[in-house]
Amino acid sequence: MNGKSQTAKANREIRLKFWGVRGSYPTVDRASSTIGGNTSCVEVQVDGRRLIFDAGTGIIPLGKELCNGPAAVPAAYIFLSHTHIDHVMGLCFFEPLLTPKAHTFILGPGRTHGALTRSLRHLTHSDLFPVSLDELKGKKEIFSLAGGEVIRLGLPGHRPKIFPARADNGADSELRIATYKSAAHPLNGVMLYRVSYDKKSFVYATDIEEQDGGYPEVIEFARGADLLIHDGQYLSDEYFSRTQPRKGWGHSTIELAIEVAKKSGVKQLALFHHEPTHDDKTMAMIEARAKQIFQSTVVAYEGMEIVL
Repeated sequence: MNGKSQTAKANREIRLKFWGVRGSYPTVDRASSTIGGNTSCVEVQVDGRRLIFDAGTGIIPLGKELCNGPAAVPAAYIFLSHTHIDHVMGLCFFEPLLTPKAHTFILGPGRTHGALTRSLRHLTHSDLFPVSLDELKGKKEIFSLAGGEVIRLGLPGHRPKIFPARADNGADSELRIATYKSAAHPLNGVMLYRVSYDKKSFVYATDIEEQDGGYPEVIEFARGADLLIHDGQYLSDEYFSRTQPRKGWGHSTIELAIEVAKKSGVKQLALFHHEPTHDDKTMAMIEARAKQIFQSTVVAYEGMEIVL
């Protein structure tokens, strides 16, 4: 394969890297952990564009890499599943938002126009943080999503184009992100994303508490994807504990995540949003147990890369 063919192949790939995989809060006391201690952040590179899913503490080292490398600071597209603190606590330390030449597009759930901006301004209220959202020096644009949209991304740095799903007529060769708003996380629900490009796709479905058998709408949303990244925070005995049950806390068990993966016919499942008290030994046990039920399961860890 010549150099041009290799470049063309690389441009058609979807490359994912996990920068933070913990749920609820970062585990800084687990610095030597194989799994890692940062909260949710997944980077996706597609044909020169950088997509970032959630802005937990994992986005902090990612931002430093983006701004301190030899290449020019790229535009970044951040997709927030929701605005609970563990998913946005790294946003104000994301280096491109502190860099005047950088351009960041932030998309996430908001019931009305401007709702996401208002939520993020709460994060940087003077009672909580010394610098307001508007004072961050990097150029930023914020888009509220209701769910049921398709987002098309053109050339790197171009504004995203957002359409109702029924009005989308994009080609399979275009980079498209579909959204689905689930009510299965307290209090305001959570946004799921499906990224499709050149007949490959993956689904990002964190902070969702599946019902027995899985939600039909979620199963259909993930149907046939090459990869499903799914919340699998709890062991069943934690979820159904007699003394401190986690049922109703907004997160799935490993078994519930696997059931969705099997029913939706995905090729691979990455368990994500790990319980912060689970150490490496527990996570190894979880992966072994999961593979017995669904062989194509991996436990996501910081630094893991998956290429579609």
